Amino acid sequence: MSYHKIFSVVNEHTASTVTTNYAISLALGCKADLVLYAVHDEGCNDTILHNIDRHLDHLYSVALKLGISVTRIIEVGNIGALLPKRVDAENADLVFYPMTPHELYGANLRRHAVHHLLRIIRCDLAVIRVITMAKPHPVRILVPLGKVVGDAERRVLFVAGLAKNFHSQVTLFHLSDENNADQMPEDIIRFREQLQQQHVSVLERRGRGDLGEAIAVEAITHHDSLIVLGASERGVFRKLLFGNPAGDVMHRPPCNTILFRSGM
Repeated sequence: MSYHKIFSVVNEHTASTVTTNYAISLALGCKADLVLYAVHDEGCNDTILHNIDRHLDHLYSVALKLGISVTRIIEVGNIGALLPKRVDAENADLVFYPMTPHELYGANLRRHAVHHLLRIIRCDLAVIRVITMAKPHPVRILVPLGKVVGDAERRVLFVAGLAKNFHSQVTLFHLSDENNADQMPEDIIRFREQLQQQHVSVLERRGRGDLGEAIAVEAITHHDSLIVLGASERGVFRKLLFGNPAGDVMHRPPCNTILFRSGM
């Protein structure tokens, strides 16, 4: 199993070029087609249009030089309405979406484009919060996992693709409690074995306490350059009662962070 067509959203923000570097690497490794996709509002100012065109030209040139089959699509309108339709029409397997500086994931009372796209897009979706432009090639990837990994097959495909093409070390991170302090859950063991079968170097580590804080401490302490989270399956009521660790990390991540949601 592999990706065949990857979409990467490009906008006026420089962060979208970092996001697309991840997409380019994965497309190269999977020998997948790459679509650079941009949407802008009707009548937007010339500076925004110039920055979008500049980013598209640069990324298109990079992908082309690497031998990737790449196309550009530019549309005018609302990205929340246009992107899901275009993704379906083009039969994409994976979409990379860079969060804009004002977007918040997990805000219960505010709904941004990212929340709509997480509900509507049918294929795999990687929502990215870019913190630094200086490390486009992650040396160490931190993958927090719960006791049950419901979308393991798709997440293994995604994580292994990034790790192999960036030659990264992957650390699987699990929050332990007093009852399982010395034993990893079976789902995480299987996840590790599946990564190793694809020749990915894997470490396992455990943390204690609040999950969001534990992830941040782990990433900072061990100099991880990319975090790959699973999208929260908690509803609004459960988030209010028990919190939203993925939202906490995505709001103020210690390094570039991907929220991965497998296809529906």
